[in-house]
Amino acid sequence: MAPQIDTLPGAVLRVDLAGRICDLNEAGRLLDRRFAPRENLFDLIDQSGQTKLESCLYPDTQFRETSGEFEACIDSRRFRLTVAEKPCADRSRFIQVTDITEYRALSERLAVSEQRYRSLFSQNPDAVCSLDREGRLVETNHATEDLTGYPRDQLCSYHWESIVDHSDRQAARESFEAALAGNPCSYLCKVTNRTGQKSVVQVTYIPIIVGDQVVGVFGVGRDKTARYRLEESRRLLQSCMAQIQDVIVITETTPLDEPGPRIIYVNEGVERMTGYRPQEVLGKTPRMFQGPDTDKEALGRIRRALEAHEPIKEVIVNYCKDGQPFWNEIEIVPIPSRRTGEKSYFAAVQRDITRTKQREAELRRSQEELRRLNRAQESILEHERRRIARDLHDELGQTLTALKLNMGVAVNEFREVSPAYARRLESLIGSVDGAVEKVREISSHLRPAMLDDLGFEAAAEWFLEKCAGRDDLEVHWHADPTGDGRARGEVATALFRILQECMTNISRHSNASTVIIDYLESDRHASLEIRDDGRGFDPGKVRKSGLGLVGIRERVAMLRGDLTVESAIGRGVRVSVELPLEMEVDD
Repeated sequence: MAPQIDTLPGAVLRVDLAGRICDLNEAGRLLDRRFAPRENLFDLIDQSGQTKLESCLYPDTQFRETSGEFEACIDSRRFRLTVAEKPCADRSRFIQVTDITEYRALSERLAVSEQRYRSLFSQNPDAVCSLDREGRLVETNHATEDLTGYPRDQLCSYHWESIVDHSDRQAARESFEAALAGNPCSYLCKVTNRTGQKSVVQVTYIPIIVGDQVVGVFGVGRDKTARYRLEESRRLLQSCMAQIQDVIVITETTPLDEPGPRIIYVNEGVERMTGYRPQEVLGKTPRMFQGPDTDKEALGRIRRALEAHEPIKEVIVNYCKDGQPFWNEIEIVPIPSRRTGEKSYFAAVQRDITRTKQREAELRRSQEELRRLNRAQESILEHERRRIARDLHDELGQTLTALKLNMGVAVNEFREVSPAYARRLESLIGSVDGAVEKVREISSHLRPAMLDDLGFEAAAEWFLEKCAGRDDLEVHWHADPTGDGRARGEVATALFRILQECMTNISRHSNASTVIIDYLESDRHASLEIRDDGRGFDPGKVRKSGLGLVGIRERVAMLRGDLTVESAIGRGVRVSVELPLEMEVDD
Protein backbone atom coordinates (compact mmCIF):
# COMPACT_ATOMS: atom_id res chain seq x y z
CA MET A 1 0.00 0.00 0.00
CA ALA A 2 1.57 3.37 -1.06
CA PRO A 3 2.14 5.97 1.63
CA GLN A 4 0.04 9.09 1.70
CA ILE A 5 1.93 11.90 -0.11
CA ASP A 6 1.14 14.45 2.60
CA THR A 7 2.89 12.28 5.17
CA LEU A 8 6.17 12.26 3.23
CA PRO A 9 8.90 14.66 4.40
CA GLY A 10 9.97 17.58 2.21
CA ALA A 11 8.54 18.59 -1.13
CA VAL A 12 7.28 15.47 -2.93
CA LEU A 13 5.74 15.06 -6.38
CA ARG A 14 4.04 11.99 -7.84
CA VAL A 15 4.78 11.78 -11.56
CA ASP A 16 3.48 9.33 -14.16
CA LEU A 17 5.54 7.78 -16.90
CA ALA A 18 4.89 10.73 -19.21
CA GLY A 19 6.26 13.15 -16.64
CA ARG A 20 2.92 14.71 -15.69
CA ILE A 21 2.43 15.63 -12.05
CA CYS A 22 -0.36 13.51 -10.67
CA ASP A 23 -0.20 14.76 -7.12
CA LEU A 24 2.05 16.77 -4.74
CA ASN A 25 2.15 17.66 -1.08
CA GLU A 26 1.88 21.09 0.49
CA ALA A 27 5.67 21.50 0.67
CA GLY A 28 5.84 20.88 -3.06
CA ARG A 29 3.30 23.58 -3.77
CA LEU A 30 5.21 26.02 -1.61
CA LEU A 31 8.56 25.13 -3.17
CA ASP A 32 7.58 26.37 -6.62
CA ARG A 33 4.24 27.70 -7.82
CA ARG A 34 4.68 25.93 -11.15
CA PHE A 35 4.49 22.52 -9.43
CA ALA A 36 0.78 21.68 -9.93
CA PRO A 37 -1.32 18.71 -11.01
CA ARG A 38 -1.37 18.00 -14.76
CA GLU A 39 1.83 20.10 -15.26
CA ASN A 40 4.53 18.16 -17.07
CA LEU A 41 7.85 18.05 -15.20
CA PHE A 42 9.71 17.57 -18.45
CA ASP A 43 8.53 21.01 -19.56
CA LEU A 44 9.73 22.68 -16.35
CA ILE A 45 13.30 21.40 -16.03
CA ASP A 46 16.33 21.99 -18.27
CA GLN A 47 17.41 19.61 -21.04
CA SER A 48 20.09 17.89 -18.97
CA GLY A 49 17.54 17.25 -16.25
CA GLN A 50 15.04 15.93 -18.81
CA THR A 51 17.51 13.30 -19.99
CA LYS A 52 18.23 12.13 -16.46
CA LEU A 53 14.53 12.10 -15.50
CA GLU A 54 13.74 9.97 -18.54
CA SER A 55 16.43 7.43 -17.58
CA CYS A 56 14.93 7.18 -14.09
CA LEU A 57 11.32 6.75 -15.32
CA TYR A 58 12.33 4.29 -18.05
CA PRO A 59 15.11 2.20 -16.51
CA ASP A 60 15.18 -0.18 -19.46
CA THR A 61 16.46 2.52 -21.87
CA GLN A 62 20.10 2.88 -22.87
CA PHE A 63 20.30 6.04 -20.74
CA ARG A 64 19.59 4.17 -17.56
CA GLU A 65 21.08 5.88 -14.49
CA THR A 66 22.71 3.88 -11.71
CA SER A 67 21.24 6.31 -9.18
CA GLY A 68 17.74 7.78 -8.87
CA GLU A 69 19.10 11.16 -7.79
CA PHE A 70 20.10 13.99 -10.11
CA GLU A 71 20.19 17.76 -10.37
CA ALA A 72 18.15 19.96 -12.67
CA CYS A 73 17.57 23.67 -13.22
CA ILE A 74 14.25 25.48 -13.38
CA ASP A 75 15.01 28.94 -14.67
CA SER A 76 17.80 30.30 -12.44
CA ARG A 77 17.12 27.93 -9.53
CA ARG A 78 18.78 24.57 -9.03
CA PHE A 79 17.05 21.53 -7.56
CA ARG A 80 18.03 18.05 -6.47
CA LEU A 81 15.47 15.43 -7.57
CA THR A 82 15.38 12.03 -5.83
CA VAL A 83 13.23 9.42 -7.64
CA ALA A 84 11.81 6.57 -5.59
CA GLU A 85 13.17 3.17 -6.57
CA LYS A 86 9.79 1.39 -6.48
CA PRO A 87 6.91 2.66 -8.60
CA CYS A 88 3.36 2.92 -7.33
CA ALA A 89 0.61 0.53 -8.43
CA ASP A 90 -0.19 2.77 -11.42
CA ARG A 91 3.58 2.86 -12.28
CA SER A 92 3.84 6.47 -11.15
CA ARG A 93 6.85 7.53 -9.10
CA PHE A 94 7.38 9.68 -6.03
CA ILE A 95 10.04 12.35 -6.59
CA GLN A 96 11.44 14.34 -3.68
CA VAL A 97 12.49 17.85 -4.78
CA THR A 98 15.04 19.90 -2.79
CA ASP A 99 16.03 23.50 -3.60
CA ILE A 100 19.88 23.52 -3.58
CA THR A 101 20.37 26.92 -5.28
CA GLU A 102 22.01 28.58 -2.29
CA TYR A 103 23.97 25.45 -1.41
CA ARG A 104 25.42 25.24 -4.93
CA ALA A 105 26.21 28.96 -4.96
CA LEU A 106 28.00 28.57 -1.64
CA SER A 107 29.89 25.52 -2.91
CA GLU A 108 30.94 27.37 -6.04
CA ARG A 109 32.10 30.34 -3.96
CA LEU A 110 34.06 27.97 -1.77
CA ALA A 111 35.60 26.31 -4.83
CA VAL A 112 36.54 29.67 -6.31
CA SER A 113 37.95 30.74 -2.98
CA GLU A 114 39.96 27.54 -2.80
CA GLN A 115 41.24 28.06 -6.35
CA ARG A 116 42.20 31.65 -5.56
CA TYR A 117 44.01 30.53 -2.46
CA ARG A 118 45.77 27.80 -4.44
CA SER A 119 46.73 30.30 -7.15
CA LEU A 120 47.98 32.77 -4.56
CA PHE A 121 50.01 30.02 -2.96
CA SER A 122 51.30 28.02 -5.91
CA GLN A 123 51.59 30.75 -8.56
CA ASN A 124 53.10 33.36 -6.25
CA PRO A 125 56.47 34.58 -7.61
CA ASP A 126 57.70 34.78 -4.02
CA ALA A 127 58.61 31.68 -2.03
CA VAL A 128 55.49 30.75 0.00
CA CYS A 129 55.36 27.94 2.53
CA SER A 130 53.33 26.85 5.53
CA LEU A 131 55.00 25.76 8.77
CA ASP A 132 53.63 23.87 11.72
CA ARG A 133 54.02 25.14 15.25
CA GLU A 134 57.42 23.47 15.46
CA GLY A 135 58.74 25.37 12.44
CA ARG A 136 58.77 22.38 10.08
CA LEU A 137 57.85 22.95 6.46
CA VAL A 138 54.42 21.48 5.68
CA GLU A 139 53.71 22.79 2.19
CA THR A 140 55.76 24.81 -0.30
CA ASN A 141 55.28 26.32 -3.76
CA HIS A 142 57.51 26.14 -6.82
CA ALA A 143 59.21 29.45 -6.01
CA THR A 144 60.44 27.92 -2.75
CA GLU A 145 62.00 25.09 -4.74
CA ASP A 146 63.70 27.60 -7.04
CA LEU A 147 65.01 29.61 -4.08
CA THR A 148 66.37 26.67 -2.11
CA GLY A 149 67.22 24.24 -4.91
CA TYR A 150 65.46 21.37 -3.05
CA PRO A 151 62.45 19.47 -4.45
CA ARG A 152 59.12 19.95 -2.69
CA ASP A 153 58.90 16.44 -1.21
CA GLN A 154 62.36 16.83 0.30
CA LEU A 155 61.66 20.31 1.67
CA CYS A 156 58.66 19.08 3.65
CA SER A 157 60.98 17.09 5.88
CA TYR A 158 63.17 20.12 6.68
CA HIS A 159 63.03 22.69 9.44
CA TRP A 160 63.02 26.24 8.04
CA GLU A 161 66.01 27.26 10.16
CA SER A 162 68.17 24.57 8.55
CA ILE A 163 68.47 26.61 5.32
CA VAL A 164 68.92 29.96 7.10
CA ASP A 165 72.48 31.19 7.59
CA HIS A 166 73.83 30.62 11.12
CA SER A 167 74.25 34.35 11.72
CA ASP A 168 70.52 34.93 11.07
CA ARG A 169 68.95 31.99 12.89
CA GLN A 170 68.38 33.88 16.12
CA ALA A 171 66.37 36.55 14.27
CA ALA A 172 64.43 33.80 12.45
CA ARG A 173 63.59 32.07 15.75
CA GLU A 174 62.45 35.28 17.44
CA SER A 175 60.27 36.24 14.45
CA PHE A 176 58.69 32.76 14.35
CA GLU A 177 57.85 32.92 18.06
CA ALA A 178 56.27 36.35 17.52
CA ALA A 179 54.10 34.89 14.71
CA LEU A 180 53.03 32.00 16.98
CA ALA A 181 51.91 34.67 19.44
CA GLY A 182 49.64 36.07 16.72
CA ASN A 183 51.85 38.97 15.57
CA PRO A 184 52.84 39.14 11.89
CA CYS A 185 56.50 40.14 11.53
CA SER A 186 59.30 40.38 8.99
CA TYR A 187 63.08 39.98 9.01
CA LEU A 188 66.02 39.91 6.57
CA CYS A 189 68.22 36.83 6.40
CA LYS A 190 70.62 34.94 4.16
CA VAL A 191 69.41 31.62 2.77
CA THR A 192 71.84 28.95 1.57
CA ASN A 193 70.57 26.87 -1.34
CA ARG A 194 71.42 23.31 -2.24
CA THR A 195 74.60 24.31 -4.13
CA GLY A 196 75.86 26.48 -1.27
CA GLN A 197 75.02 29.78 -2.97
CA LYS A 198 73.62 32.42 -0.63
CA SER A 199 70.69 34.72 -1.30
CA VAL A 200 69.42 37.70 0.67
CA VAL A 201 65.73 37.07 1.47
CA GLN A 202 63.06 39.24 3.11
CA VAL A 203 60.91 36.78 5.12
CA THR A 204 57.43 37.67 6.39
CA TYR A 205 55.68 35.44 8.95
CA ILE A 206 51.87 35.45 9.06
CA PRO A 207 50.06 33.43 11.76
CA ILE A 208 47.53 30.80 10.58
CA ILE A 209 44.52 31.25 12.86
CA VAL A 210 41.75 28.61 13.03
CA GLY A 211 39.07 29.02 15.69
CA ASP A 212 40.98 31.72 17.50
CA GLN A 213 43.97 29.40 17.73
CA VAL A 214 47.34 29.76 15.95
CA VAL A 215 47.79 26.37 14.30
CA GLY A 216 50.81 27.29 12.17
CA VAL A 217 52.59 30.04 10.28
CA PHE A 218 52.64 31.13 6.67
CA GLY A 219 56.11 32.18 5.49
CA VAL A 220 56.60 34.45 2.47
CA GLY A 221 60.18 34.85 1.28
CA ARG A 222 61.05 37.52 -1.28
CA ASP A 223 64.48 37.26 -2.92
CA LYS A 224 66.19 40.63 -2.33
CA THR A 225 69.62 39.56 -3.58
CA ALA A 226 69.55 41.65 -6.76
CA ARG A 227 68.10 44.64 -4.94
CA TYR A 228 70.57 44.22 -2.06
CA ARG A 229 73.47 44.14 -4.54
CA LEU A 230 72.02 47.12 -6.37
CA GLU A 231 71.68 49.08 -3.14
CA GLU A 232 75.19 48.09 -2.10
CA SER A 233 76.53 49.12 -5.50
CA ARG A 234 74.59 52.38 -5.22
CA ARG A 235 76.00 52.99 -1.75
CA LEU A 236 79.55 52.34 -2.97
CA LEU A 237 78.95 54.54 -6.02
CA GLN A 238 77.58 57.39 -3.91
CA SER A 239 80.52 57.08 -1.52
CA CYS A 240 82.94 57.09 -4.44
CA MET A 241 81.18 60.02 -6.11
CA ALA A 242 81.30 61.98 -2.87
CA GLN A 243 85.07 61.49 -2.51
CA ILE A 244 86.11 61.92 -6.12
CA GLN A 245 87.80 65.22 -6.88
CA ASP A 246 86.17 65.72 -10.28
CA VAL A 247 82.67 67.15 -10.53
CA ILE A 248 79.96 64.79 -11.84
CA VAL A 249 76.87 66.54 -13.18
CA ILE A 250 73.75 64.89 -14.63
CA THR A 251 71.24 67.10 -16.43
CA GLU A 252 68.05 66.77 -18.39
CA THR A 253 68.36 66.95 -22.17
CA THR A 254 65.94 69.82 -22.66
CA PRO A 255 65.63 72.72 -23.08
CA LEU A 256 68.87 73.54 -24.90
CA ASP A 257 67.67 77.12 -25.31
CA GLU A 258 67.41 79.47 -22.36
CA PRO A 259 67.31 78.82 -19.47
CA GLY A 260 69.02 75.52 -20.34
CA PRO A 261 68.62 71.94 -19.05
CA ARG A 262 68.17 71.49 -15.30
CA ILE A 263 70.76 69.79 -13.11
CA ILE A 264 69.22 66.74 -11.41
CA TYR A 265 72.39 65.37 -9.78
CA VAL A 266 75.75 66.75 -8.75
CA ASN A 267 78.35 65.23 -6.45
CA GLU A 268 80.04 66.95 -3.54
CA GLY A 269 83.09 67.76 -5.65
CA VAL A 270 81.23 70.81 -6.96
CA GLU A 271 81.77 72.61 -3.65
CA ARG A 272 85.50 71.91 -3.70
CA MET A 273 85.83 73.17 -7.27
CA THR A 274 83.36 76.08 -7.42
CA GLY A 275 82.35 76.91 -3.86
CA TYR A 276 78.68 76.12 -4.56
CA ARG A 277 77.03 73.53 -2.30
CA PRO A 278 75.16 70.77 -4.15
CA GLN A 279 71.84 72.13 -2.83
CA GLU A 280 72.59 75.48 -4.48
CA VAL A 281 73.16 73.85 -7.86
CA LEU A 282 70.32 71.31 -8.10
CA GLY A 283 67.45 72.48 -10.29
CA LYS A 284 69.59 75.12 -12.00
CA THR A 285 71.43 75.03 -15.31
CA PRO A 286 75.20 74.51 -15.86
CA ARG A 287 75.19 77.94 -17.50
CA MET A 288 75.36 79.38 -13.99
CA PHE A 289 79.12 78.68 -14.10
CA GLN A 290 79.71 80.66 -17.31
CA GLY A 291 81.03 84.22 -17.49
CA PRO A 292 82.47 86.91 -19.76
CA ASP A 293 85.61 84.96 -20.71
CA THR A 294 83.81 81.69 -21.49
CA ASP A 295 84.64 80.78 -25.09
CA LYS A 296 81.51 81.27 -27.23
CA GLU A 297 82.88 79.08 -30.03
CA ALA A 298 83.45 76.21 -27.59
CA LEU A 299 79.89 76.66 -26.29
CA GLY A 300 78.66 76.48 -29.87
CA ARG A 301 80.49 73.19 -30.42
CA ILE A 302 78.98 71.84 -27.20
CA ARG A 303 75.51 72.93 -28.30
CA ARG A 304 75.84 71.15 -31.66
CA ALA A 305 77.06 67.96 -29.99
CA LEU A 306 74.17 68.01 -27.52
CA GLU A 307 71.67 68.51 -30.32
CA ALA A 308 73.10 65.45 -32.08
CA HIS A 309 73.30 63.50 -28.78
CA GLU A 310 77.00 62.89 -29.37
CA PRO A 311 79.82 62.89 -26.77
CA ILE A 312 82.11 65.91 -26.67
CA LYS A 313 85.15 67.11 -24.75
CA GLU A 314 86.00 70.80 -24.43
CA VAL A 315 88.09 73.14 -22.29
CA ILE A 316 86.46 76.43 -21.33
CA VAL A 317 86.73 79.14 -18.68
CA ASN A 318 84.14 78.84 -15.92
CA TYR A 319 83.62 80.86 -12.75
CA CYS A 320 83.49 80.00 -9.06
CA LYS A 321 80.89 81.28 -6.63
CA ASP A 322 83.21 84.13 -5.62
CA GLY A 323 83.69 85.14 -9.28
CA GLN A 324 87.16 83.63 -9.64
CA PRO A 325 87.70 82.19 -13.15
CA PHE A 326 89.22 78.75 -13.66
CA TRP A 327 89.98 76.47 -16.60
CA ASN A 328 87.42 73.68 -16.77
CA GLU A 329 87.85 70.50 -18.82
CA ILE A 330 84.36 69.19 -19.58
CA GLU A 331 83.50 65.81 -21.08
CA ILE A 332 79.80 65.29 -21.83
CA VAL A 333 78.20 61.99 -22.82
CA PRO A 334 74.51 61.23 -23.54
CA ILE A 335 72.67 58.70 -21.35
CA PRO A 336 69.99 57.23 -23.65
CA SER A 337 66.65 56.00 -22.33
CA ARG A 338 66.29 52.25 -21.87
CA ARG A 339 62.85 52.05 -23.45
CA THR A 340 60.39 54.22 -25.35
CA GLY A 341 58.78 56.89 -23.24
CA GLU A 342 61.58 57.10 -20.66
CA LYS A 343 63.74 60.19 -20.22
CA SER A 344 67.29 60.50 -21.48
CA TYR A 345 70.00 62.57 -19.77
CA PHE A 346 73.43 64.12 -20.21
CA ALA A 347 76.29 63.25 -17.85
CA ALA A 348 79.28 65.57 -17.59
CA VAL A 349 82.65 65.10 -15.88
CA GLN A 350 84.27 68.44 -15.06
CA ARG A 351 87.86 68.88 -13.96
CA ASP A 352 89.71 71.99 -12.81
CA ILE A 353 92.83 72.15 -15.00
CA THR A 354 93.89 75.68 -14.09
CA ARG A 355 97.24 74.52 -12.71
CA THR A 356 97.80 72.37 -15.77
CA LYS A 357 97.05 75.36 -18.01
CA GLN A 358 99.45 77.50 -15.99
CA ARG A 359 102.18 74.87 -16.28
CA GLU A 360 101.50 74.56 -20.02
CA ALA A 361 101.77 78.33 -20.39
CA GLU A 362 105.03 78.33 -18.44
CA LEU A 363 106.31 75.46 -20.57
CA ARG A 364 105.36 77.31 -23.77
CA ARG A 365 107.12 80.44 -22.52
CA SER A 366 110.16 78.35 -21.67
CA GLN A 367 110.09 76.69 -25.09
CA GLU A 368 109.78 80.05 -26.80
CA GLU A 369 112.71 81.36 -24.79
CA LEU A 370 114.77 78.30 -25.73
CA ARG A 371 113.79 78.69 -29.38
CA ARG A 372 114.74 82.36 -29.36
CA LEU A 373 118.02 81.44 -27.71
CA ASN A 374 118.59 78.61 -30.19
CA ARG A 375 117.68 80.89 -33.05
CA ALA A 376 120.14 83.50 -31.84
CA GLN A 377 122.75 80.79 -31.37
CA GLU A 378 122.14 79.49 -34.90
CA SER A 379 122.42 83.02 -36.22
CA ILE A 380 125.73 83.49 -34.41
CA LEU A 381 126.89 80.07 -35.64
CA GLU A 382 126.00 80.88 -39.24
CA HIS A 383 127.68 84.26 -38.92
CA GLU A 384 130.81 82.56 -37.58
CA ARG A 385 130.69 79.95 -40.37
CA ARG A 386 130.37 82.74 -42.89
CA ARG A 387 133.37 84.53 -41.37
CA ILE A 388 135.51 81.38 -41.20
CA ALA A 389 134.53 80.41 -44.75
CA ARG A 390 135.41 83.90 -45.98
CA ASP A 391 138.72 83.91 -44.08
CA LEU A 392 139.58 80.46 -45.42
CA HIS A 393 138.72 81.48 -48.95
CA ASP A 394 140.19 84.97 -48.91
CA GLU A 395 143.17 84.71 -46.57
CA LEU A 396 144.34 81.09 -46.53
CA GLY A 397 143.23 80.41 -50.09
CA GLN A 398 145.03 83.46 -51.45
CA THR A 399 148.15 82.69 -49.41
CA LEU A 400 148.30 79.13 -50.75
CA THR A 401 147.69 80.37 -54.29
CA ALA A 402 150.57 82.87 -53.95
CA LEU A 403 152.79 80.10 -52.56
CA LYS A 404 151.93 77.92 -55.55
CA LEU A 405 152.79 80.71 -58.00
CA ASN A 406 156.12 81.53 -56.30
CA MET A 407 157.13 77.88 -56.28
CA GLY A 408 156.35 77.65 -59.98
CA VAL A 409 158.54 80.73 -60.65
CA ALA A 410 161.35 79.19 -58.58
CA VAL A 411 161.24 75.97 -60.60
CA ASN A 412 161.41 77.90 -63.86
CA GLU A 413 164.33 80.17 -62.74
CA PHE A 414 166.53 77.58 -61.15
CA ARG A 415 167.58 75.55 -64.19
CA GLU A 416 170.74 74.26 -62.54
CA VAL A 417 168.90 72.12 -59.95
CA SER A 418 169.00 68.40 -60.36
CA PRO A 419 166.04 66.66 -62.02
CA ALA A 420 165.19 64.86 -58.77
CA TYR A 421 165.00 68.14 -56.86
CA ALA A 422 162.91 69.67 -59.62
CA ARG A 423 160.48 66.75 -59.43
CA ARG A 424 160.20 67.25 -55.66
CA LEU A 425 159.41 70.93 -56.17
CA GLU A 426 156.78 70.06 -58.75
CA SER A 427 155.27 67.55 -56.29
CA LEU A 428 155.13 70.26 -53.63
CA ILE A 429 153.40 72.55 -56.12
CA GLY A 430 150.80 69.81 -56.69
CA SER A 431 150.30 69.42 -52.91
CA VAL A 432 149.79 73.15 -52.54
CA ASP A 433 147.32 73.04 -55.42
CA GLY A 434 145.42 70.23 -53.63
CA ALA A 435 145.45 72.24 -50.42
CA VAL A 436 143.91 75.19 -52.27
CA GLU A 437 141.09 72.97 -53.56
CA LYS A 438 140.56 71.49 -50.09
CA VAL A 439 140.33 74.95 -48.53
CA ARG A 440 137.80 75.96 -51.16
CA GLU A 441 135.76 72.78 -50.48
CA ILE A 442 135.83 73.31 -46.70
CA SER A 443 134.86 76.93 -47.18
CA SER A 444 131.96 75.94 -49.41
CA HIS A 445 130.65 73.36 -46.95
CA LEU A 446 130.91 75.77 -44.06
CA ARG A 447 128.88 78.40 -45.88
CA PRO A 448 128.57 78.47 -49.67
CA ALA A 449 129.03 82.02 -50.84
CA MET A 450 126.33 81.54 -53.48
CA LEU A 451 123.76 80.95 -50.68
CA ASP A 452 124.13 84.61 -49.73
CA ASP A 453 124.71 85.87 -53.26
CA LEU A 454 122.27 83.81 -55.38
CA GLY A 455 119.84 82.27 -52.85
CA PHE A 456 118.77 78.77 -51.92
CA GLU A 457 118.00 77.36 -55.36
CA ALA A 458 121.50 78.00 -56.77
CA ALA A 459 123.17 76.71 -53.62
CA ALA A 460 120.96 73.59 -53.64
CA GLU A 461 121.75 72.77 -57.28
CA TRP A 462 125.50 73.15 -56.63
CA PHE A 463 125.33 71.04 -53.46
CA LEU A 464 123.26 68.25 -55.05
CA GLU A 465 125.64 68.06 -58.00
CA LYS A 466 128.52 67.54 -55.55
CA CYS A 467 126.52 64.85 -53.66
CA ALA A 468 125.70 62.98 -56.87
CA GLY A 469 129.33 62.82 -57.89
CA ARG A 470 130.63 61.96 -54.44
CA ASP A 471 128.03 59.36 -53.30
CA ASP A 472 127.20 57.79 -56.70
CA LEU A 473 123.53 58.80 -56.37
CA GLU A 474 120.98 59.52 -59.08
CA VAL A 475 119.70 62.92 -57.98
CA HIS A 476 116.67 64.62 -59.58
CA TRP A 477 116.15 68.27 -58.75
CA HIS A 478 112.82 69.85 -59.67
CA ALA A 479 112.20 73.54 -59.08
CA ASP A 480 109.40 75.74 -60.32
CA PRO A 481 110.90 77.63 -63.28
CA THR A 482 108.47 80.49 -62.74
CA GLY A 483 109.69 81.07 -59.17
CA ASP A 484 111.66 84.21 -58.47
CA GLY A 485 113.95 82.66 -55.82
CA ARG A 486 112.71 84.78 -52.94
CA ALA A 487 114.08 82.46 -50.24
CA ARG A 488 116.87 84.45 -48.68
CA GLY A 489 118.54 84.97 -45.36
CA GLU A 490 117.32 82.86 -42.46
CA VAL A 491 114.80 80.89 -44.54
CA ALA A 492 117.36 80.05 -47.22
CA THR A 493 119.85 78.99 -44.56
CA ALA A 494 117.30 76.74 -42.87
CA LEU A 495 116.30 75.10 -46.16
CA PHE A 496 119.93 74.50 -47.09
CA ARG A 497 120.83 73.02 -43.70
CA ILE A 498 117.76 70.74 -43.83
CA LEU A 499 118.78 69.61 -47.33
CA GLN A 500 122.33 69.00 -46.08
CA GLU A 501 121.10 66.89 -43.13
CA CYS A 502 118.75 64.82 -45.30
CA MET A 503 121.42 64.10 -47.90
CA THR A 504 123.89 63.16 -45.15
CA ASN A 505 121.34 60.71 -43.67
CA ILE A 506 120.64 59.23 -47.13
CA SER A 507 124.36 58.78 -47.78
CA ARG A 508 125.03 57.16 -44.41
CA HIS A 509 121.94 55.06 -43.67
CA SER A 510 119.47 54.63 -46.52
CA ASN A 511 121.41 52.61 -49.12
CA ALA A 512 119.34 54.50 -51.72
CA SER A 513 120.12 54.76 -55.42
CA THR A 514 117.72 57.59 -56.34
CA VAL A 515 116.81 60.83 -54.60
CA ILE A 516 114.07 63.21 -55.83
CA ILE A 517 113.94 66.80 -54.55
CA ASP A 518 111.00 69.08 -55.34
CA TYR A 519 111.14 72.78 -54.49
CA LEU A 520 108.27 75.23 -54.88
CA GLU A 521 107.74 78.84 -53.82
CA SER A 522 104.25 80.29 -53.44
CA ASP A 523 103.26 83.82 -52.49
CA ARG A 524 103.85 83.21 -48.81
CA HIS A 525 105.60 79.85 -48.39
CA ALA A 526 108.57 77.84 -49.60
CA SER A 527 108.05 74.07 -49.85
CA LEU A 528 110.83 71.50 -49.99
CA GLU A 529 110.21 67.76 -50.42
CA ILE A 530 112.96 65.11 -50.37
CA ARG A 531 112.21 61.46 -51.30
CA ASP A 532 114.51 58.48 -51.57
CA ASP A 533 114.08 54.81 -52.53
CA GLY A 534 116.20 53.49 -49.66
CA ARG A 535 115.54 50.96 -46.94
CA GLY A 536 113.39 53.33 -44.84
CA PHE A 537 112.78 52.98 -41.11
CA ASP A 538 110.03 52.43 -38.54
CA PRO A 539 109.02 55.89 -37.24
CA GLY A 540 108.01 54.32 -33.92
CA LYS A 541 111.50 52.92 -33.36
CA VAL A 542 113.72 55.84 -34.29
CA ARG A 543 116.83 55.90 -32.14
CA LYS A 544 116.47 58.43 -29.35
CA SER A 545 120.16 59.27 -29.69
CA GLY A 546 119.74 60.41 -33.29
CA LEU A 547 119.80 64.19 -33.47
CA GLY A 548 119.31 64.66 -37.23
CA LEU A 549 115.52 64.71 -37.23
CA VAL A 550 115.50 66.55 -33.90
CA GLY A 551 117.62 69.30 -35.42
CA ILE A 552 115.39 69.51 -38.48
CA ARG A 553 112.25 69.72 -36.33
CA GLU A 554 113.79 72.45 -34.20
CA ARG A 555 114.81 74.51 -37.24
CA VAL A 556 111.29 74.24 -38.66
CA ALA A 557 109.70 75.06 -35.29
CA MET A 558 111.92 78.13 -34.84
CA LEU A 559 110.66 79.49 -38.16
CA ARG A 560 107.04 78.48 -37.39
CA GLY A 561 106.89 76.09 -40.33
CA ASP A 562 105.48 72.61 -40.86
CA LEU A 563 107.41 69.34 -41.07
CA THR A 564 106.18 65.93 -42.23
CA VAL A 565 108.32 62.77 -42.07
CA GLU A 566 106.92 59.56 -43.60
CA SER A 567 108.65 56.23 -43.83
CA ALA A 568 108.24 52.48 -43.56
CA ILE A 569 110.60 49.54 -43.69
CA GLY A 570 111.61 48.97 -47.31
CA ARG A 571 109.64 51.96 -48.64
CA GLY A 572 112.15 54.81 -48.39
CA VAL A 573 111.74 58.15 -46.63
CA ARG A 574 109.74 61.27 -47.48
CA VAL A 575 110.58 64.56 -45.76
CA SER A 576 108.34 67.55 -46.48
CA VAL A 577 109.09 71.05 -45.17
CA GLU A 578 107.05 74.22 -45.54
CA LEU A 579 108.45 77.54 -44.27
CA PRO A 580 107.00 81.06 -44.41
CA LEU A 581 108.99 83.31 -46.71
CA GLU A 582 108.49 86.38 -44.52
CA MET A 583 109.51 85.89 -40.90
CA GLU A 584 108.73 87.97 -37.85
CA VAL A 585 111.94 88.66 -35.99
CA ASP A 586 111.90 87.83 -32.27
CA ASP A 587 113.65 90.27 -30.02
